[in-house]
Amino acid sequence: MFEALNEQLMLNQLPGTFIAGEMLDWEAPTGGYLLTACFASGYVAGQGAQAWLSQR
Repeated sequence: MFEALNEQLMLNQLPGTFIAGEMLDWEAPTGGYLLTACFASGYVAGQGAQAWLSQR
């Protein structure tokens, strides 16, 4: 799955589409305890989106 993403969590086949949180692992058990991973990946994806938009 991770080969479909760049280092800013943007989908390689859909430029401008960033994913974060539980979208990174569909088979992970859910229930709220993954909040730290959601916040961290959301931050990385947000920074990536900002950088991508500033290049346009």
